[in-house]
Amino acid sequence: MIGTRWKQAACMTVALAVLAGCSSNTNTNTNANTQEAATTGNNAAGKEANNATAEGTTTEAGGPSWKQDTSPFTFTQYFYGNWASNYLWKDQFAMKLVTEKTGVTIDRKLATGSDDDYLNTMIASGDLPDTIMLDWNNPAVSKLIKNGMVYSIDELIENYAPDLKGMLDEEMVKYHSVDGKLWYLPNYFETKERLTSGVPITPIRPWFIRKDIYEAIGSPKIETTDDLLAALKQAKAKFPDVSPVGVEFFDVAKNGFEGSLSMDYLIYSFAPQLLEERIKDDQKIVEYPMRNKGFIDAFRYMNTLSREGLFDPQLLIYKQEQYEEKLYGAQYAVASQFMDGMYTRYNPKIESTLGAEKKYDILGGIKANGQTPRYPASRLMGWQGFFVTKKAKNPERIIRFAEYAWSDEGQLDFLYGKEGETYELVDGLPQYKPEVRDLMLKDNNAWYAKYGLTASTLLWRSGKTIDAAATRDFKKDQPEQFEAKKLLEKFNYDVYPLGMENLEPEGSTSEGVINVKVKDLWNKTIPKLVLAKSDEEFDGVYADFIAQMDKVGAANVEKVMYERHLEDLKKKGIQ
Repeated sequence: MIGTRWKQAACMTVALAVLAGCSSNTNTNTNANTQEAATTGNNAAGKEANNATAEGTTTEAGGPSWKQDTSPFTFTQYFYGNWASNYLWKDQFAMKLVTEKTGVTIDRKLATGSDDDYLNTMIASGDLPDTIMLDWNNPAVSKLIKNGMVYSIDELIENYAPDLKGMLDEEMVKYHSVDGKLWYLPNYFETKERLTSGVPITPIRPWFIRKDIYEAIGSPKIETTDDLLAALKQAKAKFPDVSPVGVEFFDVAKNGFEGSLSMDYLIYSFAPQLLEERIKDDQKIVEYPMRNKGFIDAFRYMNTLSREGLFDPQLLIYKQEQYEEKLYGAQYAVASQFMDGMYTRYNPKIESTLGAEKKYDILGGIKANGQTPRYPASRLMGWQGFFVTKKAKNPERIIRFAEYAWSDEGQLDFLYGKEGETYELVDGLPQYKPEVRDLMLKDNNAWYAKYGLTASTLLWRSGKTIDAAATRDFKKDQPEQFEAKKLLEKFNYDVYPLGMENLEPEGSTSEGVINVKVKDLWNKTIPKLVLAKSDEEFDGVYADFIAQMDKVGAANVEKVMYERHLEDLKKKGIQ
Protein backbone atom coordinates (compact mmCIF):
# COMPACT_ATOMS: atom_id res chain seq x y z
CA MET A 1 0.00 0.00 0.00
CA ILE A 2 2.70 2.47 0.90
CA GLY A 3 4.58 2.02 -2.36
CA THR A 4 1.49 2.88 -4.36
CA ARG A 5 0.82 5.90 -2.22
CA TRP A 6 4.30 7.31 -2.91
CA LYS A 7 3.77 6.63 -6.58
CA GLN A 8 0.56 8.62 -6.45
CA ALA A 9 2.24 11.30 -4.41
CA ALA A 10 4.88 11.67 -7.04
CA CYS A 11 2.26 12.07 -9.71
CA MET A 12 0.67 14.79 -7.61
CA THR A 13 3.92 16.58 -7.19
CA VAL A 14 3.88 17.58 -10.83
CA ALA A 15 0.97 19.92 -10.27
CA LEU A 16 2.33 21.29 -7.02
CA ALA A 17 5.71 22.06 -8.44
CA VAL A 18 4.07 23.73 -11.34
CA LEU A 19 2.11 25.95 -9.01
CA ALA A 20 4.96 26.35 -6.63
CA GLY A 21 7.18 27.46 -9.46
CA CYS A 22 9.46 24.48 -8.88
CA SER A 23 9.82 20.88 -9.79
CA SER A 24 6.59 19.03 -9.84
CA ASN A 25 3.85 17.49 -7.48
CA THR A 26 2.53 17.40 -3.95
CA ASN A 27 5.81 17.01 -2.36
CA THR A 28 7.37 19.66 -4.47
CA ASN A 29 10.86 18.36 -4.45
CA THR A 30 12.74 15.58 -5.95
CA ASN A 31 16.25 14.73 -5.38
CA ALA A 32 19.00 12.94 -6.88
CA ASN A 33 21.27 15.39 -5.35
CA THR A 34 22.48 18.57 -6.65
CA GLN A 35 25.99 19.14 -5.52
CA GLU A 36 26.58 21.77 -2.88
CA ALA A 37 27.30 24.07 -5.80
CA ALA A 38 23.62 23.94 -6.65
CA THR A 39 22.96 26.08 -3.63
CA THR A 40 25.26 28.87 -4.63
CA GLY A 41 25.67 28.11 -8.31
CA ASN A 42 22.16 28.40 -9.71
CA ASN A 43 22.62 32.11 -10.35
CA ALA A 44 25.69 31.46 -12.43
CA ALA A 45 24.04 28.40 -13.93
CA GLY A 46 21.09 30.52 -15.00
CA LYS A 47 23.35 33.00 -16.76
CA GLU A 48 25.28 30.19 -18.37
CA ALA A 49 22.02 28.55 -19.38
CA ASN A 50 20.89 31.65 -21.15
CA ASN A 51 24.20 32.49 -22.79
CA ALA A 52 24.83 29.01 -24.14
CA THR A 53 23.69 28.34 -27.69
CA ALA A 54 23.55 25.33 -29.92
CA GLU A 55 24.45 25.91 -33.52
CA GLY A 56 23.83 22.31 -34.48
CA THR A 57 27.52 21.53 -34.61
CA THR A 58 30.03 19.35 -32.84
CA THR A 59 32.24 21.26 -30.42
CA GLU A 60 35.66 20.48 -29.09
CA ALA A 61 35.99 18.07 -26.19
CA GLY A 62 36.18 19.53 -22.72
CA GLY A 63 33.51 20.89 -20.41
CA PRO A 64 30.12 19.19 -20.08
CA SER A 65 29.91 16.10 -22.30
CA TRP A 66 26.55 17.13 -23.77
CA LYS A 67 28.17 20.17 -25.37
CA GLN A 68 30.45 17.94 -27.47
CA ASP A 69 27.63 17.36 -29.93
CA THR A 70 24.62 19.66 -30.29
CA SER A 71 23.60 18.59 -33.79
CA PRO A 72 19.91 17.73 -34.34
CA PHE A 73 19.02 14.44 -32.66
CA THR A 74 15.69 12.83 -31.78
CA PHE A 75 15.15 9.88 -29.46
CA THR A 76 11.92 8.07 -28.71
CA GLN A 77 10.46 7.65 -25.25
CA TYR A 78 7.50 5.81 -23.74
CA PHE A 79 6.04 7.52 -20.67
CA TYR A 80 4.14 5.22 -18.31
CA GLY A 81 1.04 7.27 -17.56
CA ASN A 82 -1.58 7.81 -20.24
CA TRP A 83 -2.85 10.86 -18.34
CA ALA A 84 0.29 12.86 -19.17
CA SER A 85 -0.79 14.62 -22.35
CA ASN A 86 0.78 17.85 -21.06
CA TYR A 87 4.18 16.14 -21.22
CA LEU A 88 4.11 15.55 -24.97
CA TRP A 89 6.70 17.54 -26.92
CA LYS A 90 5.16 20.02 -29.33
CA ASP A 91 6.25 23.61 -29.83
CA GLN A 92 6.18 24.72 -26.19
CA PHE A 93 8.73 27.26 -25.01
CA ALA A 94 10.64 24.88 -22.72
CA MET A 95 10.87 22.17 -25.37
CA LYS A 96 12.18 24.60 -27.97
CA LEU A 97 14.70 25.95 -25.47
CA VAL A 98 16.07 22.47 -24.77
CA THR A 99 16.31 21.68 -28.49
CA GLU A 100 17.97 24.99 -29.35
CA LYS A 101 20.56 24.44 -26.66
CA THR A 102 21.27 20.70 -26.96
CA GLY A 103 19.98 19.78 -30.41
CA VAL A 104 17.82 17.09 -28.77
CA THR A 105 14.12 16.47 -29.31
CA ILE A 106 12.20 13.82 -27.34
CA ASP A 107 9.56 11.96 -29.31
CA ARG A 108 7.48 11.03 -26.23
CA LYS A 109 4.64 8.54 -26.57
CA LEU A 110 1.74 7.58 -24.27
CA ALA A 111 -0.32 4.42 -24.20
CA THR A 112 -3.68 4.75 -25.92
CA GLY A 113 -5.30 2.27 -23.56
CA SER A 114 -4.05 0.41 -20.50
CA ASP A 115 -0.49 1.36 -19.59
CA ASP A 116 0.26 -2.12 -18.30
CA ASP A 117 -1.07 -3.83 -21.42
CA TYR A 118 0.88 -1.45 -23.64
CA LEU A 119 4.09 -1.91 -21.67
CA ASN A 120 3.83 -5.69 -21.43
CA THR A 121 3.17 -5.96 -25.16
CA MET A 122 6.28 -3.88 -25.89
CA ILE A 123 8.40 -6.08 -23.65
CA ALA A 124 6.99 -9.32 -25.03
CA SER A 125 7.57 -8.25 -28.62
CA GLY A 126 10.95 -6.66 -27.91
CA ASP A 127 9.77 -3.59 -29.82
CA LEU A 128 11.08 -0.99 -27.40
CA PRO A 129 11.64 2.75 -27.82
CA ASP A 130 15.03 4.34 -27.19
CA THR A 131 14.09 5.27 -23.63
CA ILE A 132 11.37 4.53 -21.10
CA MET A 133 10.03 6.58 -18.19
CA LEU A 134 8.59 3.96 -15.83
CA ASP A 135 7.78 3.77 -12.13
CA TRP A 136 10.92 2.33 -10.58
CA ASN A 137 8.96 -0.19 -8.50
CA ASN A 138 6.78 -1.41 -11.34
CA PRO A 139 6.98 -5.23 -11.74
CA ALA A 140 8.06 -4.76 -15.37
CA VAL A 141 11.36 -3.23 -14.23
CA SER A 142 12.75 -6.62 -13.22
CA LYS A 143 11.80 -8.01 -16.65
CA LEU A 144 13.65 -5.24 -18.42
CA ILE A 145 16.75 -5.79 -16.31
CA LYS A 146 16.78 -9.60 -16.19
CA ASN A 147 16.07 -9.92 -19.91
CA GLY A 148 19.00 -7.63 -20.74
CA MET A 149 16.74 -5.09 -22.43
CA VAL A 150 18.21 -1.94 -20.83
CA TYR A 151 21.68 -0.52 -20.38
CA SER A 152 23.33 -0.11 -17.02
CA ILE A 153 23.41 3.62 -16.31
CA ASP A 154 26.78 3.11 -14.61
CA GLU A 155 28.22 1.74 -17.84
CA LEU A 156 26.90 4.61 -19.94
CA ILE A 157 28.10 7.22 -17.45
CA GLU A 158 31.58 5.71 -17.25
CA ASN A 159 31.97 5.53 -21.00
CA TYR A 160 30.29 8.72 -22.14
CA ALA A 161 29.31 11.13 -19.36
CA PRO A 162 31.68 10.81 -16.39
CA ASP A 163 30.69 14.21 -14.94
CA LEU A 164 27.18 12.90 -14.33
CA LYS A 165 28.46 10.49 -11.68
CA GLY A 166 29.49 13.33 -9.40
CA MET A 167 26.02 14.85 -9.61
CA LEU A 168 24.25 11.75 -8.26
CA ASP A 169 23.44 11.40 -4.58
CA GLU A 170 25.36 8.44 -3.12
CA GLU A 171 22.40 7.39 -1.00
CA MET A 172 20.18 7.42 -4.06
CA VAL A 173 22.60 5.30 -6.06
CA LYS A 174 22.86 2.78 -3.22
CA TYR A 175 19.13 2.54 -2.72
CA HIS A 176 18.25 2.09 -6.38
CA SER A 177 21.07 -0.20 -7.45
CA VAL A 178 20.11 -3.73 -8.43
CA ASP A 179 22.81 -6.38 -8.25
CA GLY A 180 25.35 -3.65 -7.67
CA LYS A 181 24.37 -1.61 -10.74
CA LEU A 182 22.21 1.44 -11.35
CA TRP A 183 19.84 0.63 -14.20
CA TYR A 184 17.85 3.86 -14.30
CA LEU A 185 17.96 7.46 -13.15
CA PRO A 186 15.14 7.97 -10.64
CA ASN A 187 13.49 11.36 -10.63
CA TYR A 188 12.10 12.52 -7.31
CA PHE A 189 14.52 10.94 -4.88
CA GLU A 190 14.46 13.24 -1.88
CA THR A 191 17.12 13.72 0.77
CA LYS A 192 16.51 13.27 4.49
CA GLU A 193 16.17 17.04 4.91
CA ARG A 194 12.89 16.96 2.96
CA LEU A 195 10.62 16.52 6.00
CA THR A 196 11.90 19.71 7.57
CA SER A 197 12.26 21.89 4.48
CA GLY A 198 10.29 22.90 1.45
CA VAL A 199 6.53 22.99 1.04
CA PRO A 200 4.73 20.96 3.77
CA ILE A 201 4.04 17.36 2.77
CA THR A 202 0.46 16.11 2.55
CA PRO A 203 0.75 12.32 2.24
CA ILE A 204 -2.99 11.60 2.09
CA ARG A 205 -5.97 12.67 0.00
CA PRO A 206 -7.64 15.21 2.31
CA TRP A 207 -11.39 15.61 2.64
CA PHE A 208 -13.06 18.97 2.02
CA ILE A 209 -16.47 20.48 2.77
CA ARG A 210 -18.38 22.87 0.53
CA LYS A 211 -18.21 26.36 2.04
CA ASP A 212 -21.89 27.34 1.69
CA ILE A 213 -23.13 24.00 2.96
CA TYR A 214 -20.85 24.14 5.97
CA GLU A 215 -22.16 27.59 6.86
CA ALA A 216 -25.77 26.53 6.26
CA ILE A 217 -25.52 23.71 8.81
CA GLY A 218 -24.10 26.08 11.41
CA SER A 219 -20.35 25.64 10.87
CA PRO A 220 -20.13 22.82 13.43
CA LYS A 221 -16.81 21.51 14.69
CA ILE A 222 -15.75 18.42 12.78
CA GLU A 223 -13.04 16.80 14.85
CA THR A 224 -14.17 13.17 15.04
CA THR A 225 -15.72 10.58 12.76
CA ASP A 226 -18.98 11.03 14.72
CA ASP A 227 -18.86 14.78 14.04
CA LEU A 228 -18.38 14.08 10.36
CA LEU A 229 -21.31 11.66 10.29
CA ALA A 230 -23.56 14.23 11.96
CA ALA A 231 -22.49 16.96 9.54
CA LEU A 232 -23.21 14.74 6.55
CA LYS A 233 -26.69 13.98 7.87
CA GLN A 234 -27.41 17.69 8.29
CA ALA A 235 -26.07 18.40 4.81
CA LYS A 236 -28.33 15.76 3.30
CA ALA A 237 -31.37 17.17 5.10
CA LYS A 238 -30.74 20.76 3.97
CA PHE A 239 -29.39 19.97 0.50
CA PRO A 240 -31.20 16.80 -0.69
CA ASP A 241 -30.06 17.30 -4.30
CA VAL A 242 -26.38 17.27 -3.37
CA SER A 243 -24.53 13.98 -2.80
CA PRO A 244 -23.38 13.98 0.83
CA VAL A 245 -19.93 12.50 0.25
CA GLY A 246 -17.66 11.97 -2.75
CA VAL A 247 -14.52 9.83 -2.96
CA GLU A 248 -12.18 8.95 -5.79
CA PHE A 249 -12.44 5.78 -7.85
CA PHE A 250 -11.87 2.33 -6.37
CA ASP A 251 -9.29 0.04 -7.95
CA VAL A 252 -6.93 -2.00 -5.78
CA ALA A 253 -4.57 -2.78 -8.66
CA LYS A 254 -4.01 0.91 -9.34
CA ASN A 255 -4.41 2.51 -5.92
CA GLY A 256 -3.16 -0.11 -3.48
CA PHE A 257 -4.99 -1.97 -0.74
CA GLU A 258 -6.92 1.11 0.34
CA GLY A 259 -8.89 0.70 -2.89
CA SER A 260 -9.55 4.41 -3.26
CA LEU A 261 -6.87 6.98 -2.45
CA SER A 262 -9.56 8.85 -0.56
CA MET A 263 -9.68 6.06 2.02
CA ASP A 264 -6.30 7.00 3.54
CA TYR A 265 -7.97 9.91 5.32
CA LEU A 266 -10.13 7.44 7.24
CA ILE A 267 -7.66 4.56 7.45
CA TYR A 268 -5.05 6.57 9.31
CA SER A 269 -7.70 7.84 11.71
CA PHE A 270 -8.99 4.36 12.54
CA ALA A 271 -5.53 2.75 12.31
CA PRO A 272 -2.93 5.40 13.23
CA GLN A 273 -0.34 2.71 14.03
CA LEU A 274 -1.14 0.61 10.96
CA LEU A 275 2.34 0.37 9.47
CA GLU A 276 4.01 -0.53 12.76
CA GLU A 277 1.30 -3.08 13.54
CA ARG A 278 1.75 -4.84 10.22
CA ILE A 279 5.35 -5.75 11.09
CA LYS A 280 5.40 -9.00 13.08
CA ASP A 281 9.05 -9.63 13.93
CA ASP A 282 8.24 -12.64 16.08
CA GLN A 283 6.50 -14.33 13.14
CA LYS A 284 8.86 -12.90 10.51
CA ILE A 285 6.00 -11.57 8.41
CA VAL A 286 4.57 -8.26 7.28
CA GLU A 287 0.83 -8.71 7.38
CA TYR A 288 -1.55 -7.60 4.70
CA PRO A 289 -3.33 -4.47 5.98
CA MET A 290 -6.66 -6.23 5.51
CA ARG A 291 -5.92 -8.26 8.65
CA ASN A 292 -5.77 -5.07 10.74
CA LYS A 293 -8.89 -4.20 12.74
CA GLY A 294 -8.46 -0.45 12.39
CA PHE A 295 -7.96 -0.75 8.63
CA ILE A 296 -11.22 -2.68 8.34
CA ASP A 297 -12.99 -0.26 10.67
CA ALA A 298 -12.39 2.46 8.06
CA PHE A 299 -14.41 0.39 5.59
CA ARG A 300 -16.98 -0.29 8.31
CA TYR A 301 -17.37 3.48 8.60
CA MET A 302 -17.97 3.70 4.85
CA ASN A 303 -20.59 1.00 5.31
CA THR A 304 -22.25 3.16 7.97
CA LEU A 305 -22.36 6.05 5.50
CA SER A 306 -23.90 3.76 2.92
CA ARG A 307 -26.58 2.44 5.28
CA GLU A 308 -27.43 6.01 6.30
CA GLY A 309 -27.97 6.95 2.66
CA LEU A 310 -24.93 9.22 2.66
CA PHE A 311 -22.81 7.30 0.14
CA ASP A 312 -23.73 6.89 -3.51
CA PRO A 313 -23.08 3.26 -4.57
CA GLN A 314 -22.19 4.54 -8.04
CA LEU A 315 -18.89 5.77 -6.59
CA LEU A 316 -17.80 2.14 -6.34
CA ILE A 317 -17.91 1.80 -10.11
CA TYR A 318 -17.24 5.36 -11.21
CA LYS A 319 -14.24 6.11 -13.34
CA GLN A 320 -12.13 9.01 -12.17
CA GLU A 321 -13.46 11.20 -14.98
CA GLN A 322 -17.04 10.71 -13.78
CA TYR A 323 -16.12 11.68 -10.25
CA GLU A 324 -14.21 14.72 -11.45
CA GLU A 325 -17.14 15.89 -13.57
CA LYS A 326 -19.40 15.97 -10.51
CA LEU A 327 -16.70 17.60 -8.40
CA TYR A 328 -16.28 20.39 -10.96
CA GLY A 329 -20.02 20.91 -10.53
CA ALA A 330 -19.67 21.09 -6.72
CA GLN A 331 -22.19 18.27 -6.46
CA TYR A 332 -20.80 16.86 -3.20
CA ALA A 333 -21.20 18.28 0.28
CA VAL A 334 -17.94 16.65 1.36
CA ALA A 335 -15.41 15.53 -1.22
CA SER A 336 -11.92 14.07 -1.31
CA GLN A 337 -9.25 15.22 -3.71
CA PHE A 338 -5.52 15.62 -4.01
CA MET A 339 -4.72 18.81 -2.12
CA ASP A 340 -3.16 20.67 -5.02
CA GLY A 341 -5.88 19.59 -7.41
CA MET A 342 -8.60 21.04 -5.21
CA TYR A 343 -6.92 24.41 -4.83
CA THR A 344 -5.60 24.85 -8.35
CA ARG A 345 -8.14 23.08 -10.54
CA TYR A 346 -11.49 22.53 -8.88
CA ASN A 347 -11.94 25.58 -6.63
CA PRO A 348 -10.90 28.08 -9.34
CA LYS A 349 -13.28 26.46 -11.83
CA ILE A 350 -16.09 26.29 -9.28
CA GLU A 351 -15.59 29.94 -8.34
CA SER A 352 -15.67 31.10 -11.97
CA THR A 353 -18.72 29.05 -12.97
CA LEU A 354 -20.80 28.59 -9.80
CA GLY A 355 -19.60 31.23 -7.38
CA ALA A 356 -17.01 31.49 -4.61
CA GLU A 357 -19.52 30.38 -1.97
CA LYS A 358 -19.51 26.87 -3.45
CA LYS A 359 -15.75 26.38 -3.16
CA TYR A 360 -14.39 23.68 -0.86
CA ASP A 361 -12.58 24.21 2.44
CA ILE A 362 -10.21 21.73 4.04
CA LEU A 363 -11.30 19.46 6.88
CA GLY A 364 -8.71 18.91 9.59
CA GLY A 365 -7.58 15.48 10.72
CA ILE A 366 -10.38 13.63 12.50
CA LYS A 367 -10.16 11.33 15.50
CA ALA A 368 -11.66 7.85 15.39
CA ASN A 369 -12.44 5.90 18.57
CA GLY A 370 -10.52 8.51 20.55
CA GLN A 371 -7.35 8.06 18.47
CA THR A 372 -5.49 11.00 16.92
CA PRO A 373 -4.70 10.38 13.25
CA ARG A 374 -1.14 9.81 12.10
CA TYR A 375 -0.23 10.33 8.45
CA PRO A 376 2.81 8.37 7.20
CA ALA A 377 4.96 11.04 5.59
CA SER A 378 8.38 10.51 4.11
CA ARG A 379 10.62 11.84 1.45
CA LEU A 380 10.03 10.16 -1.86
CA MET A 381 12.34 7.33 -2.82
CA GLY A 382 11.78 8.28 -6.43
CA TRP A 383 8.89 8.29 -8.83
CA GLN A 384 9.88 7.20 -12.32
CA GLY A 385 13.10 5.76 -13.61
CA PHE A 386 14.71 6.95 -16.84
CA PHE A 387 15.76 3.78 -18.71
CA VAL A 388 17.92 3.60 -21.83
CA THR A 389 16.97 0.49 -23.79
CA LYS A 390 19.25 -1.73 -25.87
CA LYS A 391 17.20 -0.61 -28.88
CA ALA A 392 18.54 2.93 -28.51
CA LYS A 393 20.23 4.06 -31.71
CA ASN A 394 22.60 6.40 -29.90
CA PRO A 395 22.87 5.65 -26.15
CA GLU A 396 25.96 7.88 -25.97
CA ARG A 397 24.00 10.96 -26.98
CA ILE A 398 21.12 10.04 -24.69
CA ILE A 399 23.20 9.68 -21.52
CA ARG A 400 24.96 12.96 -22.31
CA PHE A 401 21.56 14.58 -22.66
CA ALA A 402 20.70 13.16 -19.22
CA GLU A 403 23.83 14.86 -17.87
CA TYR A 404 22.50 18.17 -19.19
CA ALA A 405 19.04 17.53 -17.74
CA TRP A 406 20.48 16.68 -14.31
CA SER A 407 22.77 19.72 -14.18
CA ASP A 408 21.94 23.04 -12.56
CA GLU A 409 21.61 24.52 -16.02
CA GLY A 410 19.25 21.78 -17.16
CA GLN A 411 17.12 22.10 -14.06
CA LEU A 412 16.67 25.83 -14.54
CA ASP A 413 15.76 25.32 -18.19
CA PHE A 414 13.29 22.58 -17.26
CA LEU A 415 11.62 24.37 -14.37
CA TYR A 416 11.90 28.06 -15.20
CA GLY A 417 12.88 28.48 -18.84
CA LYS A 418 15.05 31.42 -19.87
CA GLU A 419 16.11 34.29 -17.66
CA GLY A 420 14.64 37.56 -18.84
CA GLU A 421 11.93 35.83 -20.89
CA THR A 422 10.09 33.48 -18.54
CA TYR A 423 11.79 34.16 -15.20
CA GLU A 424 13.95 36.65 -13.39
CA LEU A 425 16.22 36.35 -10.37
CA VAL A 426 14.85 37.91 -7.18
CA ASP A 427 17.15 37.86 -4.17
CA GLY A 428 19.19 35.21 -5.93
CA LEU A 429 16.20 32.91 -6.52
CA PRO A 430 14.43 32.25 -9.84
CA GLN A 431 10.90 33.64 -10.09
CA TYR A 432 8.44 33.44 -12.96
CA LYS A 433 7.73 36.70 -14.75
CA PRO A 434 4.26 38.07 -13.95
CA GLU A 435 2.64 37.02 -17.23
CA VAL A 436 3.98 33.45 -16.87
CA ARG A 437 2.87 33.19 -13.26
CA ASP A 438 -0.56 34.69 -13.99
CA LEU A 439 -1.31 32.20 -16.76
CA MET A 440 -0.11 29.33 -14.55
CA LEU A 441 -2.57 30.33 -11.82
CA LYS A 442 -5.41 31.19 -14.18
CA ASP A 443 -5.31 28.29 -16.65
CA ASN A 444 -2.86 25.51 -15.89
CA ASN A 445 -3.53 23.60 -19.11
CA ALA A 446 -2.99 26.71 -21.23
CA TRP A 447 0.21 27.38 -19.27
CA TYR A 448 1.50 23.90 -20.10
CA ALA A 449 0.51 24.27 -23.76
CA LYS A 450 2.34 27.57 -24.12
CA TYR A 451 5.39 27.15 -21.92
CA GLY A 452 5.83 23.41 -21.26
CA LEU A 453 7.75 24.19 -18.07
CA THR A 454 8.22 21.18 -15.72
CA ALA A 455 7.28 18.94 -18.67
CA SER A 456 10.32 18.68 -20.95
CA THR A 457 13.09 16.41 -19.60
CA LEU A 458 11.10 15.08 -16.60
CA LEU A 459 14.33 14.47 -14.71
CA TRP A 460 13.37 16.39 -11.60
CA ARG A 461 15.74 16.69 -8.72
CA SER A 462 15.75 19.02 -5.75
CA GLY A 463 18.32 21.49 -4.54
CA LYS A 464 18.39 24.11 -1.83
CA THR A 465 17.96 27.03 -4.20
CA ILE A 466 15.15 25.44 -6.17
CA ASP A 467 13.39 24.27 -2.99
CA ALA A 468 13.71 27.71 -1.41
CA ALA A 469 12.19 29.28 -4.52
CA ALA A 470 9.38 26.71 -4.48
CA THR A 471 8.47 27.45 -0.87
CA ARG A 472 8.57 31.21 -1.40
CA ASP A 473 6.39 31.03 -4.50
CA PHE A 474 3.98 28.54 -2.98
CA LYS A 475 3.29 30.75 0.03
CA LYS A 476 2.68 33.69 -2.29
CA ASP A 477 0.71 31.94 -5.02
CA GLN A 478 -1.25 29.48 -2.90
CA PRO A 479 -1.78 31.00 0.57
CA GLU A 480 -4.99 29.02 1.19
CA GLN A 481 -3.38 25.76 0.20
CA PHE A 482 -0.25 26.51 2.24
CA GLU A 483 -2.36 27.05 5.36
CA ALA A 484 -4.31 23.85 4.62
CA LYS A 485 -1.07 21.93 4.34
CA LYS A 486 0.16 23.40 7.61
CA LEU A 487 -3.11 22.36 9.25
CA LEU A 488 -2.59 18.70 8.33
CA GLU A 489 1.19 18.67 8.67
CA LYS A 490 0.97 18.29 12.45
CA PHE A 491 -0.41 14.77 11.97
CA ASN A 492 2.59 13.63 9.90
CA TYR A 493 5.24 11.24 11.15
CA ASP A 494 8.39 9.98 9.46
CA VAL A 495 7.75 6.54 7.98
CA TYR A 496 11.18 6.23 6.40
CA PRO A 497 12.82 4.31 9.30
CA LEU A 498 10.11 1.64 9.24
CA GLY A 499 11.39 0.10 6.02
CA MET A 500 7.99 -0.28 4.39
CA GLU A 501 8.76 0.83 0.83
CA ASN A 502 8.33 -1.49 -2.14
CA LEU A 503 7.26 -4.56 -0.15
CA GLU A 504 5.16 -6.44 -2.68
CA PRO A 505 6.81 -9.41 -4.41
CA GLU A 506 7.82 -9.29 -8.05
CA GLY A 507 4.98 -10.26 -10.32
CA SER A 508 6.94 -13.03 -12.03
CA THR A 509 7.45 -14.97 -8.80
CA SER A 510 4.98 -17.49 -7.36
CA GLU A 511 4.34 -15.09 -4.49
CA GLY A 512 3.74 -12.31 -7.00
CA VAL A 513 1.05 -14.42 -8.64
CA ILE A 514 -0.55 -15.02 -5.25
CA ASN A 515 -0.42 -11.30 -4.49
CA VAL A 516 -2.35 -10.53 -7.68
CA LYS A 517 -5.01 -13.04 -6.61
CA VAL A 518 -5.24 -11.46 -3.16
CA LYS A 519 -5.63 -8.02 -4.70
CA ASP A 520 -8.34 -9.27 -7.02
CA LEU A 521 -10.20 -10.87 -4.11
CA TRP A 522 -9.96 -7.69 -2.07
CA ASN A 523 -11.06 -5.55 -5.03
CA LYS A 524 -14.21 -7.65 -5.31
CA THR A 525 -14.77 -7.63 -1.55
CA ILE A 526 -14.68 -3.86 -0.99
CA PRO A 527 -18.07 -3.15 -2.67
CA LYS A 528 -19.65 -5.97 -0.68
CA LEU A 529 -18.35 -4.54 2.58
CA VAL A 530 -19.41 -0.98 1.81
CA LEU A 531 -22.90 -2.02 0.68
CA ALA A 532 -23.57 -4.64 3.38
CA LYS A 533 -27.07 -4.23 4.86
CA SER A 534 -26.10 -5.13 8.42
CA ASP A 535 -23.13 -5.61 10.75
CA GLU A 536 -23.67 -9.34 10.51
CA GLU A 537 -23.49 -9.26 6.71
CA PHE A 538 -20.36 -7.08 6.87
CA ASP A 539 -18.69 -9.51 9.27
CA GLY A 540 -19.65 -12.49 7.13
CA VAL A 541 -18.27 -10.92 3.95
CA TYR A 542 -15.04 -10.05 5.73
CA ALA A 543 -14.64 -13.55 7.21
CA ASP A 544 -15.17 -15.09 3.77
CA PHE A 545 -12.51 -12.83 2.29
CA ILE A 546 -9.93 -13.76 4.94
CA ALA A 547 -10.64 -17.45 4.35
CA GLN A 548 -10.22 -17.05 0.59
CA MET A 549 -7.07 -14.98 1.02
CA ASP A 550 -5.52 -17.63 3.22
CA LYS A 551 -6.59 -20.36 0.82
CA VAL A 552 -4.72 -18.84 -2.13
CA GLY A 553 -1.52 -18.57 -0.07
CA ALA A 554 -1.43 -15.06 1.43
CA ALA A 555 0.88 -16.27 4.19
CA ASN A 556 3.62 -16.93 1.62
CA VAL A 557 3.41 -13.34 0.40
CA GLU A 558 3.55 -12.03 3.96
CA LYS A 559 6.84 -13.85 4.48
CA VAL A 560 8.29 -12.33 1.31
CA MET A 561 7.08 -8.88 2.34
CA TYR A 562 9.00 -9.30 5.61
CA GLU A 563 12.14 -10.23 3.68
CA ARG A 564 11.70 -7.15 1.49
CA HIS A 565 11.09 -5.07 4.61
CA LEU A 566 14.49 -6.17 5.92
CA GLU A 567 16.05 -5.40 2.54
CA ASP A 568 14.54 -1.93 2.61
CA LEU A 569 16.00 -1.30 6.07
CA LYS A 570 19.39 -2.52 4.85
CA LYS A 571 19.31 -0.28 1.77
CA LYS A 572 18.58 2.66 4.03
CA GLY A 573 21.45 1.74 6.33
CA ILE A 574 19.08 1.22 9.26
CA GLN A 575 19.79 -2.47 9.79
